[in-house]
Amino acid sequence: MRGRNGQSLEPLAWPAAALLSGVLLHVDRAPIWATAAALLCVAWRLAHELWPVRLPGTIAKGGVMLLLLLAVFAQFKTVNGLSAGSALLLVMGSLKLLETHTQRDRNIVIGVSLFLLLAACLDRQSLLRAPLYLIHVWICCAALGVMTRGNVRISTRATAMLAARSLLLALPLALVFFLFFPRIAGAFWTLPQSESAATGLSDTMSPGSISSLGENDEPAFRVHFESDAPPPEERYWRGPVLHDFDGYTWRQLAGQGYVRSPLTYEGPAYRYSVTLEPTSERVLDRMKSFDTHAPAHAAPVS
Repeated sequence: MRGRNGQSLEPLAWPAAALLSGVLLHVDRAPIWATAAALLCVAWRLAHELWPVRLPGTIAKGGVMLLLLLAVFAQFKTVNGLSAGSALLLVMGSLKLLETHTQRDRNIVIGVSLFLLLAACLDRQSLLRAPLYLIHVWICCAALGVMTRGNVRISTRATAMLAARSLLLALPLALVFFLFFPRIAGAFWTLPQSESAATGLSDTMSPGSISSLGENDEPAFRVHFESDAPPPEERYWRGPVLHDFDGYTWRQLAGQGYVRSPLTYEGPAYRYSVTLEPTSERVLDRMKSFDTHAPAHAAPVS
């Protein structure tokens, strides 16, 4: 297929397809506005090659880039981490497609597509998603084949078959790495999996969801006692009371009709300081109301 200027669309269509497949890998995790912006950029760039549609100028692209950067920061309160980084890479890669004119620009778009695949693999490594990852890497390899064939005339089907054959030749090496490469303990590249459930304190609890929790041996907080520490069997802190139930989920509704009962303290008193580990939950306010003398859900102390 050729564009309105008579040139072949393949050098642009394949990188655009690679980027589009990378966007679709994150469609259920990325914000809706980020996916919509990426799809708009892909459609805009292809429409420019087919019809007399003007591309945004340098100032307009700079303003949109700043707006999308602020949108990512407003959504995630950071630009670091897997979720925020994936969304930022998604929208910035799509903007790069709008100024793709040379082979170097197209190679950058394909590189962004491969990094989107890496981000998807770091996010979810389910075998059910393996076919999606395989299709995406095949499209990226085919796009690289189109970029590197130069003046050699090879049909689109031959390019796709060459990419598939290259992946098949790499399969034995991938199996060797999978079987014999040492496993790294913990989150891959020390990226926290904030979306996965883990044992700990929360403002809500749904019966039946406890079985899906993953064990987490990371310390929640550290305590320094001014005097001798109590015996190990007494080192527990009371958790939040979830007294509102809607038929499925228990929630904590402090200050809404809940009257706290007076406490009667027994046993020796201890003075201590608590150092909380970084967390996305607002547990500091809740800990102010915890009673360290009344038994409840135990929280281990390291």
